[in-house]
Amino acid sequence: MKSSSVPAVNTLFDDELERALDRACKIIAQREWRRAVKENTVFSAFEVGRLADISVDWISAETSLRLLDELITDFNTEFFPVKDKGEFVGYVKAEKFRALLGQNQYTRHIFLRPENKVTEVLEKGLVVVDARTPLSDVSRLLMSRPRDQLYDPFVITYRGEYYGVATVKAVMDGIAFYELKDTAAAREAQQAMLALEQSNSDLLFDHAYHYEPHGEVGGDFLYLQGLQPHLGLFAIMDVCGKGIKAAQMVLALGAYFRAVFRYLTHTHRELDYKSLQLSARLRLLNRMLVQSTPTDMYASGAVLLLDSKNNALVYFDFGHTPVYVLRQGKVHVLPRAAHNAADGFPFFGVDENLVIRSTCIQVKSGDIVLATTDGVSETRNEAREEFGEEGIIRAMSGKNFSHPREAVHHLCDTLREFRGKYRRLDDMSVMAFMVP
Repeated sequence: MKSSSVPAVNTLFDDELERALDRACKIIAQREWRRAVKENTVFSAFEVGRLADISVDWISAETSLRLLDELITDFNTEFFPVKDKGEFVGYVKAEKFRALLGQNQYTRHIFLRPENKVTEVLEKGLVVVDARTPLSDVSRLLMSRPRDQLYDPFVITYRGEYYGVATVKAVMDGIAFYELKDTAAAREAQQAMLALEQSNSDLLFDHAYHYEPHGEVGGDFLYLQGLQPHLGLFAIMDVCGKGIKAAQMVLALGAYFRAVFRYLTHTHRELDYKSLQLSARLRLLNRMLVQSTPTDMYASGAVLLLDSKNNALVYFDFGHTPVYVLRQGKVHVLPRAAHNAADGFPFFGVDENLVIRSTCIQVKSGDIVLATTDGVSETRNEAREEFGEEGIIRAMSGKNFSHPREAVHHLCDTLREFRGKYRRLDDMSVMAFMVP
């Protein structure tokens, strides 16, 4: 009897060893495949496949808790995805498993019995995403989990096969990293776009401007262009919101203004403020903006056309702060556009059928036209008092400026003195030009 039992024991041992070797060969093959994918696949900047930790293996639902304990110790792995019949059914967290085993002096012995499987400690709600999924979509999925699972790792697949795992921190760090790169790119593009002196050599009118973003990138937009020696186009706009989203719309505005108006410097030499048909061109520009930017984004602003031959200033009001004419020490506020109730929301980029009306006034030689964004009027001081539109009028009244630059510098200096050490709350832009 004794001798006959030995072959049976050896057979069981051999069978167990063979299964272990087979499993080891499969793990090695899977790891080699994952390594090949990682080395030979190009994931875009915002795809989660870039973040996969391919060193973590999944375990079967038939794995015993005793083997799980050994795996945690031997491989120092904190997270195990669990498969049953080829499908992911949950996961095990080493930290929680260790806490379970350490409840008292008996729990370790009870839980590590051979018959107990990982299904006894399985956590449901495993998030599984394809490696090509954008980080923003992954973030939304992870943040929709129950509070106690918010920061648990998740599984990444590639072409339907298990690829690796990643953490919430890796996703957040990835989003932050590429947001920084986006911000840097937007900042560089904005700086190039707002290098107005280099890109507007055709503008023959004396002019000046000041642009001061609240953050690294801003939502204010300035545009200056000489259409003809006697025609100058000026625009100042404030995009809703802040940060990268606002900056992207500012860049769209710049591209569309250039597309619509730049070629006029080389054609139609006999244009004046009437034949230019600026309203029609702005309608086209607005339609382009509506069709290509998010529905919740828009820009308030003012567009001005100076015709020095006719001493005419054409003013388009898109729901912006007032525009001022400085004349012999007095400050005149330009009349606001008479928008009908049907216009409702007279901002750029909202409605393709926006009714665009202009106001035309006569100007005189020596007049300086001054426009700002609301970051100027809404500047506050340490007493939380607002500078206001009245503050602009007070600052500019009684002064005779020989050049728009003097007017811009004076207003900016006055603002800095008013604000003191109080923080700036918004982007701030000032633009001025003189009638020759």
